[in-house]
Amino acid sequence: MKNILFVLILLLGHIAMSAQSTLQVVTKTVQKTLDWKLGYTVEINGEKAEILIESALAGSKSVQVKAEMTARHPQLDSAQLDLKAWKFVTSTIGKKIYIRAYIGLPSGQALPNSNLKVKIVVQVPDLCPVILANKFGKARLEHLTGSVFILGEFCALTLVDLKGGLRIESQYGNVDGYQLGGQIDIQTKRSAINLTELRGNCSLHSEFGAISISNSPQMGNLFINANKGDVTLSTSTQPPHYNFTLTVTNGDLKTPVNPSFIVTTDGNTKQASLHQGASLPQVTVAVTLGKITIQ
Repeated sequence: MKNILFVLILLLGHIAMSAQSTLQVVTKTVQKTLDWKLGYTVEINGEKAEILIESALAGSKSVQVKAEMTARHPQLDSAQLDLKAWKFVTSTIGKKIYIRAYIGLPSGQALPNSNLKVKIVVQVPDLCPVILANKFGKARLEHLTGSVFILGEFCALTLVDLKGGLRIESQYGNVDGYQLGGQIDIQTKRSAINLTELRGNCSLHSEFGAISISNSPQMGNLFINANKGDVTLSTSTQPPHYNFTLTVTNGDLKTPVNPSFIVTTDGNTKQASLHQGASLPQVTVAVTLGKITIQ
């Protein structure tokens, strides 16, 4: 009998714990259509946000926005109360369209106990410049023809088919890009960078993060400055149709056998160069405490 009672107590305790761990999810969805004119810029600010920015239908003259805000908590009333902390606002001032999702509380009110998240989908017209700032989330941008500037903190970035040029400042958020064109300028700290089929000119500055580049025949000049991180460049042609200047301080250097690079060593610094013609793009890589691999 004692054994049966012990089993029943364990079972009831497990059921109670399961009930407590079940999250109640409450959601609020907002959709808006914002007028847009050529020359207008869209600026998006997010916090704990999952953001998708994509091109609108051809010929569109408006910005479509959808935001889905959620609060998760074991107690339904707590989730419902905390959902009210989400604020979502849009406005047009001058030639800027502002889109913002944030957690706003009256003075003196306790912080929410719920797990708060927001999903934002923004569709922008052709040639529309985009400015994005996001913390503690992730963002995906795809098929955009206007210029893009991203400020990320603890935000993973996925970038696909961006044609209008790109500037990124990112901390603690990896950057994955595919078919990026125009002028590209990326500055990261403690973030890995992985770019495939790179197009156009590109400048990368990185601290504490690996860089992997796969070019396309359209890639222009490439400049990389990395501190405490490895750099790998995979070329689409063999031999690679570029001029190279590679410098490693307190690290290692690996280049293809064909064509033959000129390699020199001066103390803790190794340098490799290859000049195949003034008309070819220039690849310049400088690494401190890391490795350069050309393959």
